[in-house]
This record gives sequence, structure tokens and C-alpha cells, in this order.
Amino acid sequence: MMNDYSLLSSVAISIVAAAALLIFWMGKRIVFYGNRENGERPTTTTDQNASSSKSMSAQRINEAADPFDKLADVYDSSFCNTTVGRLLRRQTWKDLDQAFATSKFGSKQETSILEISCGTGDDALHLASQHVHVLATDYSPGMLRKARQKCSSNASVPHDCQPMFKKLDLRDSHYDISLDPMHKFAGAYCNFGGLNNLPPEGIGHLAHELSELIHPGGKVVLVVMSDCCLFETLYYLLNCNFKRAFRRLQTAQKAGTAARVAPNTKKQTIYFYSPGFMERTFTKTRTFLVIRKRAIGLTLPPSLWSRSSSKKMNHSLLSFLSWVDSRLSGHWPFFYFGDHFLIEFERLLVEE
Repeated sequence: MMNDYSLLSSVAISIVAAAALLIFWMGKRIVFYGNRENGERPTTTTDQNASSSKSMSAQRINEAADPFDKLADVYDSSFCNTTVGRLLRRQTWKDLDQAFATSKFGSKQETSILEISCGTGDDALHLASQHVHVLATDYSPGMLRKARQKCSSNASVPHDCQPMFKKLDLRDSHYDISLDPMHKFAGAYCNFGGLNNLPPEGIGHLAHELSELIHPGGKVVLVVMSDCCLFETLYYLLNCNFKRAFRRLQTAQKAGTAARVAPNTKKQTIYFYSPGFMERTFTKTRTFLVIRKRAIGLTLPPSLWSRSSSKKMNHSLLSFLSWVDSRLSGHWPFFYFGDHFLIEFERLLVEE
């Protein structure tokens, strides 16, 4: 047994060391290319003063707009349709297909799946193409508009499995998820950080709501931005940028961190979570059991770099890194260190 642990430790150390060198090289290329693509260059004090009045006026004009409505216009081109974005989403689709495989059978009322923060609808359309009924929700009208447009132009979705779309703001403590008071779901999921704009008490409230809305035996699959991203941390450490290297840990779920989700928009508070926090919060309801944990984006570049990394890095290299992800991401301790982590719960049958 000890020999097995020693071997595993040696392999882990070797992988981390190799990853550090690879990340340093890739990160330099990704960040340089991203800056060059955006026309960025080192700015002087004169540059900053000259542009400050223009940027402030533009910011005042745009900050009134909903940040996620503005993000909807560029979300597909900056993430969903990039090579990195497709590889990351493909990883989660395997888990969603497995979790909701039995939802293909039975009436729509009995087998519908709830999606939280559907974005522009890629996940809902994928499941619908697999004959799964989905109620896709999002708080952004812009995201819902894009999702409906995709749905109307997608021929791969069976007519009787067209996703339904509904506005839902989880930040409102009086939100109503269900279609009617008696409706329950066969499962639920939230992909790629849709829960990271909720504070810890919001996550607890959602866990309670889902415990009431999910049928016993149903699955809940959550993909959440992690409080420790190995790729990001190693890259910034190797560049001696210690503040950014540990920014996720420093501003985890306690206070959150302010960030813009789209240029020239009002900053949103983002909370980074750990698999342990999500497990404790959901199992505290006494109705959920964890059945799967794994990293999403362990060796692939972080999702925020997906556009520049997809253009600069060789597709074969990205595919290889995705393959490494699939082999390591489900094992301890690797599931703690991805850009996101996936955690899957099963709704237990609780006797009253």
C-alpha cells in the first residue's frame, strides 16, 4: 500500500513539474498573443491621462447596461466556439449524458431537466438532441434571446424535445423555479460558473430549493469555478506575480472579488468555491449524496484565455492536454486544481 502511495506521489510531483514548465511556455505565448490581438501595449502616464476622459465617459454609458446582456453578444466567439471552449464543454457533456441518460424515457412532466444559467443554450441544445426535455433558465434577457435564436435554427433537435426557456434570477430570494407548484424535475445542472455570482448563503438557498424540486434518484450536476486553478497559479508564480497567483484563494467564498464580465460594464462580485464547500452545503440538507467529483480544465488553459490560446496553440497539443485532463481529473488530489470542478449529487429518498 505504501509503495502505491509513493508511486502515486512521484507521478504527481513529476506531472506538476512538467506542467509548470509547459504552462510557463504556453502562458507566455497565450498572454502575448492575446495582448497583441487586442492591440495592447505598455502604457505611460501620458497615455493614461489622455485616454482617461474618453474611457470614463464610455464606461458611464455602458455600465447602465446589464453586463451579461453585453457578454451574450461575444460569449460564443470568445468561449463556446473556440477550440478550448469546445474541448472543455465536451468533457462536461460526457457527464451530463451519463447523469441524464434515463431522462430520455417517460412523459415530459416526469423527465424534464432543469438548467440553471443556460447562457446561449449550447448545453440545452445538446441534451435536447439526445431526446432530453430541458427547462433552460437564465437571469439575462440577452442570453435567453441568443439561446432561443440558436434553438429556432437548429435542425438536430427533435420537434417534441425543443427546450423551454425562462428568465430566472437566483439572486432574488423569492425566485420561483418550477413551471407550476406541483412540478418536479428528474435532475438539474449548471455549467461553467453559473453559480459563481451567488454568495455562500445563495448557494445554501439553492441547495434547499433543489432538494424540494428534484425527484428521488435524480442527479444534480454543477460545474463551478474553483478557488485553486493549477494552470493559472503556476503561470503567475513563474512570472513572480504572487498577487494574481493566489487571487482565487484570497478572495474565495468569504468576500468575493469584483470583476467585469464584459468590457465597459459594471463590475460583478464573483465568488470562488471549493469542492468541499459545495459538498458540505448540499449534503447539509440531508437529501443529497456526492457521487462524482472531478476537475474541468486541469491541464487545458483557463476558460478566460480560451480565445487567445485556441488561436495560438496547436490543435493537436490542446487535444492531448484534454486527453490528460480526462485521465487525471477524477482522481485525488487533481479534482481540486482545475479552472472549474464538476460535482455530481444524487437526490436521496428521505422517509418522512
